[in-house]
Amino acid sequence: WQASTIVLFNAAPSHLITSTLSDIFLAGKMDKYRLVEEKVIGAPGFDRSSADAKPANTSTGGTMEDICVVRITPQAKPRSCITTAMNILESGSNHVELRAMGKAINKAVTIAEILKRKMPLHQITTLSSCEIVNVYEPLEEGLDTVVNQHYVSCLTITLSRDLTGIDVNDKGYQPPLEIQPGQPVDYNTGKIVAAS
Repeated sequence: WQASTIVLFNAAPSHLITSTLSDIFLAGKMDKYRLVEEKVIGAPGFDRSSADAKPANTSTGGTMEDICVVRITPQAKPRSCITTAMNILESGSNHVELRAMGKAINKAVTIAEILKRKMPLHQITTLSSCEIVNVYEPLEEGLDTVVNQHYVSCLTITLSRDLTGIDVNDKGYQPPLEIQPGQPVDYNTGKIVAAS
């Protein structure tokens, strides 16, 4: 278990017990608690309350302020995320944003690389971190409320068909991949050409 700080609150506010998450789980106490609140602090756009288990996309236009977003979670299937992003780009939007947290980051990078090989896309990658606060209430009387605070990495990959709203001097900028002779990609249709 990754060590993270938790705080146990008793009925009296002056009584605080600090422990590690692994101590609580190893003691077998978490089966007597239920998650009542989860907050993501310090990462705008990464609120998991609206779409947690599946990729979500929102689109209202083609400007940088109206970017279409695909949220990638550890449970999400890469094929469905790729299809969602491709549909967004084929529907006329010039930008799509892939967002992932924690263990889903490697999946987001893989999806971005697959998309870049299907069509020429400019990429800007931004890495940050956020604090996640989980509040657990006891299921039995006499137990304390548990607050778990830990930090998670957050990744945002912005993919764009053109340079509108893209800063090529950004430290996370990557130009589109160059066309290699014999590369099995048809950039006109955005589909992979079957190798002969």
